[in-house]
Amino acid sequence: MLDLLRRKAQSPYLQATVLVIIVVFVFWGVGGNTTGARNAVATVNGEPITLQEFDQAYQRTMDNYRNQFGGNLHKGFAESLKLKKQVVQELIQKTLLQQGGRNMGIYVSDREIQDAIKEMTVFQNNGVFDVARYKEVLKGSRLTPTKFEAGLQTDLLLTKVGSNLAAFARVTPQELEERFRFDHGELRIDYAVFKSDAYTGKVKITTEGVADYFEKNKEQYKTAPQVKISYLSFLIQDEMGKVTIPEQEIEQYYTSHQDEFGQPEKRRARHILLATTPQNKETRRAEMEKILPRAKAGEDFAALARQFSEDGTAAQGGDLGFFSRGQMVPQFEEAAFRLQKGEVSDIIETQFGYHILKLEDIQPANITPLAAVKSAIEQKLKKQAAQNSTFEKVNEAYEKIIFAGSLTKYAENFNVPLATADFFPQAAPPAALAGNTAVIDTAFSLKKGELSSVIDSPDGYTVLFVEDRREPALPALADVKQQVEKDYVAAEAKILAQKDAEDTLAALREGKEVEFTKILAEKATAVHTSDYFSRTSPTSGDLPPEVMQSAFTLSEASPYPEKIVSADNAFYLCRFKDKKEVSDENGQARKIYETRLAMEKQKELLDGWIAYLMKQGKVTMNEKYLN
Repeated sequence: MLDLLRRKAQSPYLQATVLVIIVVFVFWGVGGNTTGARNAVATVNGEPITLQEFDQAYQRTMDNYRNQFGGNLHKGFAESLKLKKQVVQELIQKTLLQQGGRNMGIYVSDREIQDAIKEMTVFQNNGVFDVARYKEVLKGSRLTPTKFEAGLQTDLLLTKVGSNLAAFARVTPQELEERFRFDHGELRIDYAVFKSDAYTGKVKITTEGVADYFEKNKEQYKTAPQVKISYLSFLIQDEMGKVTIPEQEIEQYYTSHQDEFGQPEKRRARHILLATTPQNKETRRAEMEKILPRAKAGEDFAALARQFSEDGTAAQGGDLGFFSRGQMVPQFEEAAFRLQKGEVSDIIETQFGYHILKLEDIQPANITPLAAVKSAIEQKLKKQAAQNSTFEKVNEAYEKIIFAGSLTKYAENFNVPLATADFFPQAAPPAALAGNTAVIDTAFSLKKGELSSVIDSPDGYTVLFVEDRREPALPALADVKQQVEKDYVAAEAKILAQKDAEDTLAALREGKEVEFTKILAEKATAVHTSDYFSRTSPTSGDLPPEVMQSAFTLSEASPYPEKIVSADNAFYLCRFKDKKEVSDENGQARKIYETRLAMEKQKELLDGWIAYLMKQGKVTMNEKYLN
């Protein structure tokens, strides 16, 4: 729903809901085809997960990540996350859930599939299901009705399975109260910070101490490897001025890429959400039916949202901002794009709960005129043509370099000046190569006397030769004495700070010094008092999270921790100050928390059931597709 309500939803309820939805709801097009066992990426109890299914799911996952990171992913991103194995595990879980659902006697009728399709606004014309539009949309998405409906049947089955399991998740009143008080109880602490910097003046520098420190840490003083290279660069910019783009080609690009220049219709809405669990749906609907007449009667919708809504947009009066089609869950989108400006919807049910929404504004669709984007299109086409021309040149040159036997010989034969870079470390490349990480990384991956392949970079292409290398070497202490002494002082100051903090804590715990403020005043160390914080809101000014976690172990009866907490190169000594109990009047917060606990239990049930199915079943994976 608008990337989970435009990522504004910060409430614990919605965060917990996501965990269930990630497992239960499956993207379109994954299901349906169970043939092709020969090319199976995995088999689940004899049922294959085909290479086509895997490729589609993997591509969707990569597209989602690209959208999150502005369209760009660094090289090796998928490998670092082991994304292929993640995707196949999700497909295995989906298949296990399908099989488990069928074994439980859960099925989806043809009528349910038909009703679900009829409710989808993308297949409607003036609010009514249109068969011709249905076929047209599927054709545009390269889907047949049979394949689409098989995928939809899978999704509906998984939804039913999730709902059936969720019905077993129950939170008792006692459990709710205990967990709520535990997580929402607020406390304050007094604390003092022993910073290493304050102890540097107490460190005595000795020849023996510095030499010993260097001996123990000498690896960190090794020089960085360096390379000396010669190279040829083929820059796209050099070819740009030679390219002319005909008017007809610019117009053709504009016509065939309207999506680049079109602004889809967007709508801005506010909403009120009452979160639900399978056990409280009737109660929550009754509550929403009391709010609806007030909203319909023209009462301030933003004020109602601030009072009643149970998600992260409540503080903004339920404002969701502008969104286009495809960004909300279907039920929400259908209502939003059916309303007139200023109109309030009836009650809408989604997997998040019950909603009422008010349409605030409509931003009509529009297409940017050709005249306004002509120059940008021309530059884009010029760059594409120049890149192709540059690539042809570097390939031609590379063949001649190989034929000549070396980069130097090629330069002599064709009177081409070579660029050179004297010895440099990877962290400090010459100005001409600064920012060109592909060239620098390649230079340091080669041995002395090796020629690179054609290196692709944003500005063009490069071929380089490693003339020489200097491997890391351990310098003499005299050559790095100044830095070693500085590091030695910092390390010794940290030891002194830690010891002072630990000695002070020991004195306080043993009762030798009962006055917290007094003993710290004698050490010229300031005492600070934190703001109130809780497990559900673990923030208090600049206090590190590690200190707050330690503080949760403290109480009036046991005011001091067992050990000092180290954070940010400093040492924290804290003391319990006081605690605020949870108010019994905080009913709305308890309702949200109850929903969150129920969602947590639902996820535990779902995860447990998947683990059981995995253990009982026979699952195999074809590793050749995952490496």
